[in-house]
Amino acid sequence: MQRLDENVLVSTNQSGEPVRFLWRDSNYKVRARPIRWFARRDWWLEASRVQRGVGPGVLEVEIWRMLASEGDNSAKKTQFEIAHSQDAKNGKNIWRLVRVYD
Repeated sequence: MQRLDENVLVSTNQSGEPVRFLWRDSNYKVRARPIRWFARRDWWLEASRVQRGVGPGVLEVEIWRMLASEGDNSAKKTQFEIAHSQDAKNGKNIWRLVRVYD
C-alpha cells in the first residue's frame, strides 16, 4: 500500500459515483462499482481553529474505494482510495488520491 495526498480530476455518474479519474497524466476507468464510506478527517492538522457549529464536513470526509485500470486496459486492475470533500468557501469539489494498493 502506498499513501499519497495528490489531487485528481474525477468524473462521476448521475448518482455521484466515480467512473473515471485523471492521475499523473493518465486516465483510469473504474471497473467495478466503488465502495463509499465516511472517515474522520485530521481537522486539527488542516486548521488551527474550527468554529463552533460548523457542519459535518469539518469532521468527516467521504472516501471511495475502487478498482480501476489505466486507459481501456482491463487486464491490470489496481485498487485506489480517493477522498472527496467540498471547499467551504466556494463549494467546489475536491478529490484527493490517498491510497494505492499495488
